This record gives sequence, structure tokens and C-alpha cells, in this order.
Amino acid sequence: MKAAVLRKPHDLALTEVPTPTSPRAGEVIIKIDYAAVCGTDFHLYEGYTPAKYPVILGHEYAGKVLMVGAGVRNFKPGDRVTGSYVVSCGNCKFCMEGKFQLCERRLLFGINIDGAFAQYMRVPLADRALIKVPDDVELRDAILVPDMFLTGFYGVEVGVKPGDYVLVSGLGGVGLSAALSAKIAGASIVIGVDIRDRPLQLAKQVGVDYVIDARKEDVVEKVRELTDGYGVHVAIDASGAPPAIKTALNSVRPGGKLVQVGISGKPVELDLKYIIGMEKSIIGVLNPGTPVYIKRALEAVKPELHKLRLLVTHEFELSKIVDAIETGVRKIGDPIKILIRVS
Repeated sequence: MKAAVLRKPHDLALTEVPTPTSPRAGEVIIKIDYAAVCGTDFHLYEGYTPAKYPVILGHEYAGKVLMVGAGVRNFKPGDRVTGSYVVSCGNCKFCMEGKFQLCERRLLFGINIDGAFAQYMRVPLADRALIKVPDDVELRDAILVPDMFLTGFYGVEVGVKPGDYVLVSGLGGVGLSAALSAKIAGASIVIGVDIRDRPLQLAKQVGVDYVIDARKEDVVEKVRELTDGYGVHVAIDASGAPPAIKTALNSVRPGGKLVQVGISGKPVELDLKYIIGMEKSIIGVLNPGTPVYIKRALEAVKPELHKLRLLVTHEFELSKIVDAIETGVRKIGDPIKILIRVS
């Protein structure tokens, strides 16, 4: 089969590799219809995030079950599926506490096991990773939920209450998903911040109440103007950019919280005296990546899939996978979400 193999940073190529066959106990083999590109894929390609080389890149996927190994309870050949970026063991300390994303023996597609930028994909412990896609949901839409949307959705679930004023900093796919989730969760006001034209325009289409172009306005001052001088109850940073993280924290009212979703490639300096003196909280969140959460997120966004679909700005064939990655890394054409058509 054809697969995009990352051998080291910046060394990604579409290569002929053996097609996975003969699923082992608990495994499912999927024929991939769609894959999607994530910011983590850019980090892997650039070398900011280490991987177990060589590895087939990609961890966002949707397709049809081809073969099922012994002991798989929930799936059969022909099922349309999508699933998590992570497979947890179910037995370690963190799994027993329900924090499957922190599993001590977690398997990460496209990082320490082969991933989704391929014609076929082997999924170990499939019952812990996959969900069936409902008949009334297209695979092209379903693929947007387990990673991109769920990450923003979970950040909102952790931090936002109905009636809150919410700031979302960094309006890429995850940030716009967080903004949409905040509206679904009943936030009174959702404010979006970015420095790119396309995300700011899409934010309005997704339903964000106010957008701030950080190139043209003082974000903290504008946020206070929109929130009776106090600031937001919750800021969600999806950018990972140190200056944006600081601005988001400064936009939070006393007693409020910063939910950190975006991964920063550089250290961020914060003044603890300020955080303590204002009783501000910082919460780091990681996509929970379980079938239960994926189903919950899909159910929540199902009436709004037409808005989620707007976030797909680029689509490539698998044969153009390097072009797809370069488009994201270099921000060619101001991309938000990039899909890969495999079959």
C-alpha cells in the first residue's frame, strides 16, 4: 500500500509499504477514506515533537472496517468508523482514574505507532479507540470530531459555565471548535482573537459574538470594554504562542481561569505574584480521546455540523501529502483545516 512515512524531521515521503493483514487479538484493520492534518503533524515534521522513526504519520482518520481480530466486541467488517488519536491500556494508574489520555502505556498514532496517512491502518485495542459513525453523518464530517472539535469541546467542558464571558485566543481549527463549543454550552459572550483575516471571518460565521484583530487593537483593553471593565470569566488559548498566552491571561478577570489548549514550542514566562494576587487559575487540558467523549462531542455538534464543515479550507489527495504538510507549515493560502482524500 501507499503510506506517508516520516523517517526524520523534514524527511516525509509517500512510500510503498506492506499492507497490514491478519489482525491480532483486539485489533481492527481500517480502509482509510479520509485523513486530516493536525498541528501536531506539523510539529513532528518540523522536529519539535519527537517520534519513533520511521513512522507513518497522521492520527485523524475515518474509513471502513476491513478485518476484525479475535475478541473485538463492537465492530464488524463494513462498519464506518472514526476514532481517537490515542489508544490507552485500560489498566494503569491513570486509566483506572479515568484519565485515559495520560495512560502510562498509551499508543499514539503517527508518533509511536503507524498512523493514518495510508490506504490502510491497523488499530490495536479497537474497542478503546473507535466509534461507529452514525448513518446520517458523512465520513468527511465525522473526521473533524475526534481530534479537532473534541479538543476545543473538552477545553470548554473543563472551564466554561452557562452565562460565562469567554475569550478564545487563536482561531485555528481547535480555537474555532472551542468558540463553537462555548456557544453550544451557553456562554453569554464569546470573543475571538487572531491576527489572520480568514480565521476572523470564519469566527463570525461560526457564531462568535465579537472578533478582535490583535494586529489593530489592544486585546486586553477591548476585552474589558466588552465585559463591563472586568475581563472574561474564562480565556481559552488555542494558539500556543507565548505573547498570546500572556494576553489571554491578562484578559481574565480576577478569580477567572485560563484554559491552555494550544501547545507552545517555547517556554512562557508568567508572573506568579500576579496570578496569586488576582486568584487566577491556569488549567492545562489534553484531548481525552475516548469513544465515550467522541460520541458525546459528536452528539453535541451534530446540529452544527454545517458550521464545523466551514473550517475545512484545503483538501489534497494522499499522493500530495508532502504538499499538504508544507501548506500547513508555511501557511500557504491561510489554511485552517486540511483534509486528505485517500479513497
